[in-house]
Amino acid sequence: MRWKNKLLILLIMLSACRGREVTPLDSEKAGVKTLNYAHPESLIEVDELLAIQNNEDIRIIDFREREAFDQGHLEGAIPLWRSDIEDHTHHVRGMMATKSEIEKLLSSHGISSKDSLILYDDQGNVNAARLWWVLRTYGFNQVRLLNGGLQSWQNEKGEVSIAYEPRPEGSFRFPLRDAPHLKIEKDSLHSLLVAEHGTLIDARTTDEHSGKRIKKGAKTAGRIPGSINIDWAHAVDFHGTKKFRTLEELTKVYKGLPEDKDTPVVVYCHSGVRSAHTFFVLTQLLGYTRVYNYDGSWLEWSASEGAPIEKDSTTLILQ
Repeated sequence: MRWKNKLLILLIMLSACRGREVTPLDSEKAGVKTLNYAHPESLIEVDELLAIQNNEDIRIIDFREREAFDQGHLEGAIPLWRSDIEDHTHHVRGMMATKSEIEKLLSSHGISSKDSLILYDDQGNVNAARLWWVLRTYGFNQVRLLNGGLQSWQNEKGEVSIAYEPRPEGSFRFPLRDAPHLKIEKDSLHSLLVAEHGTLIDARTTDEHSGKRIKKGAKTAGRIPGSINIDWAHAVDFHGTKKFRTLEELTKVYKGLPEDKDTPVVVYCHSGVRSAHTFFVLTQLLGYTRVYNYDGSWLEWSASEGAPIEKDSTTLILQ
């Protein structure tokens, strides 16, 4: 009977080995964890969201214009847009709304402080990252971006709905302690860069950086002197999956940054939206620890009397 026992042991061992095999589906489920990002928990993949989307404390926010939302969105998603989180009393267009205004907004959409928020859009998460940054700046950390946004959801056959039923009033309050160190004001920008030899990134297009293109609202074309141009869109597969690029690819995109990830880095764009996306990439994916988003960005800088401006191209494109 010994040979039977040996055969049984062998079969058990083979079965155990098969159980440890990593199938293609298992690899996909691992999602962002396989990409070695600094903080992969700030992203969520479609398969994980499919598994938890009906949980009581999960709220999905579709951060696109309402017209796009009405044409199709993730089931149960809440519609919000950039204009909803702007301070409309500020003299600079697009500045982040106050803490109390954001609390009132989220409460009105049935969101409570205990909820975990999943954000997405259909533009490589450039808009969703703006809301992510605002929430994190006010101290709320229970927020993640859906990697690839709506495109990934549809590619994985996730259901899309045109129905929307507003939720009952919620009670959202930010933590008592916010994180003001995630942003920087105009007056502090220059002194930080000079005193600590920091790096200034312009997350706009090459045409905007050179001065060839000027977008609506800016007083003049050009750039902040000393800034290096790294278009935010290089961090995602913008014309494909809309997902964030791998760690190796991102390292190449941002190869001009200091190797010391404790060195201060300031990011800006036209109105602090694209730079919020770059902020997400630098802090959550690449692991830089001292990154500041200049909220006023070019809209404020170009309108500030005496602010130094560089340009190396004739402005030909008004947008």
